[in-house]
Amino acid sequence: MTRQSQLTMSCIVVVALMCAGCATFQPGAPPGVVEVIAHRGASHDAPENTIAAFALAHEMGADWFELDCYLTRDNVVVVLHDDTLDRTTDGEGPIAVQDLADLRVLDAGSWKDARFAGEPLPTLGEALDFARNRIGVYVEIKSMADDGALMAQILEMAADTTVMTPALEQKIMAAIEASGTRNLTLTREAIAEIQARNMASGVVIQAFSPIVCAVTRIEAPDIRVELLSGVEADDHAGWERVCRWLFLLDLDGLNLNAEGVTPGRLAAIQGADKKVAVWTVNDPDAMATFAGWGVDAIITDRPDLCLNVLGRK
Repeated sequence: MTRQSQLTMSCIVVVALMCAGCATFQPGAPPGVVEVIAHRGASHDAPENTIAAFALAHEMGADWFELDCYLTRDNVVVVLHDDTLDRTTDGEGPIAVQDLADLRVLDAGSWKDARFAGEPLPTLGEALDFARNRIGVYVEIKSMADDGALMAQILEMAADTTVMTPALEQKIMAAIEASGTRNLTLTREAIAEIQARNMASGVVIQAFSPIVCAVTRIEAPDIRVELLSGVEADDHAGWERVCRWLFLLDLDGLNLNAEGVTPGRLAAIQGADKKVAVWTVNDPDAMATFAGWGVDAIITDRPDLCLNVLGRK
């Protein structure tokens, strides 16, 4: 073998090993260990939904970081919790009327602390690029439309069905397409960013919107999908509606607000082989309680504290 051939072979081996690493990266904790999800990154100590917060979450040892995303006027998925810029940037107004170029000049860090001055508002693609082969990402797709009538239409279509069939999937997607909901565009653009990076196994999509969950489940079955719920413990009708969507769409998990978790609800969902995360838990006693109940994951602004409580630091 010539020197040039040896160099070529070495390069092939290195590239193959790198690709193998990409393919085998699996985020999360070992089976049976409560996972820690950094809410908007390590947002207690760094400006929420920024690369700085995501990097700190990774440094602290979180299993995942969570982010929120919206769509700009020019159809770029950007990372932001509110539907306006006012609270966490030096800009103002709704995100939906901004182009990406308008957002590139904004400061998304100074509101938290002067040492984060100049921290930019990231796109979903930039957040995924940071996370790749480092840490898992919970992508919360925010709702950009009132889909109440559409949701009622879908439930009526599925009145005699427990779980979606292929025929019902087609009807649901036709109804969503016909509605013109902005949530369809946002969800598809977010999925495209994930799939372009081959990161389906390293990402979970979560949403309060059943429409977002339905689109993801139907069009990207390789991505884990979990429904978010803010239903209180005494809201039994609300709980039934949440469970109806969870099982109709055959989603992978249900992520409950701390006030809505009960041992009975937890047992019912996990008994159906679905995961349960609880949000947003920053009190150490509450962390210990939920871990003792057996939740699968805790979503927290303080991943370092949570890891300590769980004995994982």
